[in-house]
Amino acid sequence: MPESATGSGMMSRVHRGWGIALACFLAYSVTVGGSQYSFGHFVGPLEAEFGWSRTEIGLSLSLVALGSFVSPFFGAMIDRHGARKIMAVSMLVFGLSYLARPIMNDIWHWYALGAIQSFAMVGGAMLPIGKLIGQWFPKNRGRILGITAMGNNFGGAAIQPAVALIISAYSWRIGYTAIGLFGLVVAIYILLVVKSPPAIAQGSIFENETKSPNYTLKEALSTRRFYAILVSVMCGSFTYSALLPQVSSHLINKGISEVSAAIALSLFATCGMAGKLIFGILADRYGSKISLIIDLVGQAVFAFLLIYAGAGVSIWFVVPFMGFFLGAFGALYQLIIMDTFGLDHFGSILGVISITNAISFFAGPIIAGQSFDITGSYGPAFAITAVIFVIGALALTLSGGDRWVNSE
Repeated sequence: MPESATGSGMMSRVHRGWGIALACFLAYSVTVGGSQYSFGHFVGPLEAEFGWSRTEIGLSLSLVALGSFVSPFFGAMIDRHGARKIMAVSMLVFGLSYLARPIMNDIWHWYALGAIQSFAMVGGAMLPIGKLIGQWFPKNRGRILGITAMGNNFGGAAIQPAVALIISAYSWRIGYTAIGLFGLVVAIYILLVVKSPPAIAQGSIFENETKSPNYTLKEALSTRRFYAILVSVMCGSFTYSALLPQVSSHLINKGISEVSAAIALSLFATCGMAGKLIFGILADRYGSKISLIIDLVGQAVFAFLLIYAGAGVSIWFVVPFMGFFLGAFGALYQLIIMDTFGLDHFGSILGVISITNAISFFAGPIIAGQSFDITGSYGPAFAITAVIFVIGALALTLSGGDRWVNSE
């Protein structure tokens, strides 16, 4: 192949790849930053307007578990047909689920929209992004996935305070409308930009980039590594259900002002960006297994310390470090699957592993809600979550057996 043609192909691929990385970044920003980080700001207004308890409100987060059951279907579709249409339609549905919230007037409406949102989050962000980044950036996917997954935290740092301001100045209904409109804009951008990478030509400079493990789902199921990863991902995902949505409510309950809580949550999200980048680089260099173990242990330590934030332990120490470790998990759990089993069947394998998220997304909000309703504090829920993180780290540490594949 002529050198000029090869160079031109490389530049075209790089430009297209970064456009796709931006689409993934934005999808994360809205689905996680726009919904999960902002969740706590809606709890008080919903409780005041409808008289729902914290457990009833938090139960909608448990409905995210429903999305886990369709993950294998979405994963297989992505492996077979690519991510573009699935991502775009899912983000469209996500946006519409938020635009409908201002007109709800009964708790079953709240739960129905939560269920719809759960399916949309799977197809819009949870499954397709890892495969897209792995395909377009095979040599440095750790750091690029880390940068892309910063969208979670960017949403928390930018969308979350904007939504808090909107709720304070106008109403919770306008806040939900804003998130819905963000979702529609991202859906349009995805439809215009996202595509699968071109086929890699024999003898091209990209050919050597594709050399990696290539397990089918059936082959992965026969390894001990699969079940160690499954347990660690399930345990780590409690961070999204039992901890993240409760941080702002926990700080406010500790006597922190609404303004300080919003600033702390923005700092939490910003430090999560640094966590994704640093752990992405570490995973590229030392492997995703050791990186994920360190991350889960770090989350356990600071989840426990978060119990005392604002009451003897400075929130400006605990919150940033908790955000740092929590943020890194969003990139690492996808990297460890890619590094271990390859990309060809990544969607199917991640889809099956994601079924176990039903446990964390169902149980996490109930644990948090019951913790508050019974004790008046989220402290017991955070302590339980810290123990769960340790179990996830031990699953990887003690797995032994099969040789682990480093990302290098």
